[in-house]
Amino acid sequence: MNNIRVLLLLLSFFILSCTKTKKDKNLYIANIENDERLANIYFNLYITDNNDSNNLIRTSLRALDDGKMNDKNTFLLNNKPFNMVTRQSNYYISYATYVAHEYIKNQDYLFEVILADSSRHTLAYIKPRNDYQDLNYMIPKHFSYDTNLELKWENIYLPTSLEIQKEIYETIFERKYPDAPHRNTHFKNHDYGYKITDKSGSYTINKSSLKDSLEVTVGIKAIFEHREKGRLNPNLRNNNCNLTYINRVKKMSILKE
Repeated sequence: MNNIRVLLLLLSFFILSCTKTKKDKNLYIANIENDERLANIYFNLYITDNNDSNNLIRTSLRALDDGKMNDKNTFLLNNKPFNMVTRQSNYYISYATYVAHEYIKNQDYLFEVILADSSRHTLAYIKPRNDYQDLNYMIPKHFSYDTNLELKWENIYLPTSLEIQKEIYETIFERKYPDAPHRNTHFKNHDYGYKITDKSGSYTINKSSLKDSLEVTVGIKAIFEHREKGRLNPNLRNNNCNLTYINRVKKMSILKE
């Protein structure tokens, strides 16, 4: 009897959790009345979370009203406005743009606009997943030149793209400056935009690509990127409007010397 009661309690908790998740996704978007004032609004907003220790996210916004930028409209993310500035590309041409911002990371993001008539409207909303750092990325802390380097993952979200960068130094530098106290290293793309198609899998870096007569690899950076789309106000008529949340988890493997 006690076991049945426990199972019923767990089932109730599961149902409530699912209901709350669905409600969260529809927050600010549900029950919006028809409003033609947003028909000519277009925007493309990227929110990037690099999971850095500074706990910040970075934004990039392009927004138009009837095909052009309108300085009488104010766009806001979590109540913080984007600033429009005019920049000059050369002596004769200038252009307006929205300044990229850094924001404190939040559990959700509400994107709004205040139009020239002072009316305020929700444009998009997202509550991204909060467990990216808990996903199982099995990246060795160290590697050697004797064996292939295998990067593994288990039960991650799809679609995910993988970017691999090599931290290298050029052997000509050591030959030219043998007494230099530090190696002059820099990062170089090894594989960009590799599409992960399986929730659990692996990627192998061949040992022959880690060291040759010109370059020596001393570090491998693996960046796993997953994107989520926000919910849009149904009054937006432009089908190209987007709020995209980008989560990037970085893992590093260094040469064992």
